[in-house]
Amino acid sequence: MRLNPRRAAALCAFGLAFAVSGLAQDAAPSAPAHPSLRHRLHDCLAILDLTNDQKSGIENALAAAKPTVQADVAAVKTARQTLKTDLEAASPNACTIGTDALALKSARETLQAERQTILNQILAILTPDQQSRLQGCLDAPFPDVPTGADESSD
Repeated sequence: MRLNPRRAAALCAFGLAFAVSGLAQDAAPSAPAHPSLRHRLHDCLAILDLTNDQKSGIENALAAAKPTVQADVAAVKTARQTLKTDLEAASPNACTIGTDALALKSARETLQAERQTILNQILAILTPDQQSRLQGCLDAPFPDVPTGADESSD
C-alpha cells in the first residue's frame, strides 16, 4: 500500500503539533513545584499508624518495585531528551518528532501504570480505614501549589 504524499505530510504535521504540545506540557520547571510522588507517598504513609507487619510489607513491595521504577523513569528521561534534541535540530523532521512524542507518551504511561500497581499493592496491605486515609492524603492538593497546578510529573 502506497501512502499518498499529501496524507504523509498531514500525518507528519499532526505528529509535529502533537510533539510540540507534549513538550510544552513536559517542560520541567527550574525548581519543583511540589515534592516528588515518592516523598508524598512516604509522608502520607507516616500518618497511618502502621503496624510493624504493614511497614515490612510496604517496604518489601517498594524494594521489589524499585528497579522497575528506576528503569521506567530512565526511559521517560531518555525519551524526553530524544524529543528535545530532535526538536532543536537545524531542520527538524516532523515524522521523527511525532515518533519521539509517541515514544515519550508510551514511556510515561508505562511509568504511571507501574506506580498504580505499586499503590494497589500497598492498598492491599492496609485496613479499609487506612486505605481511605491514604487515598485522601494522596488526592489532597500539594501545599503552596494552586489547586489547578499540574501534579502529574515526578
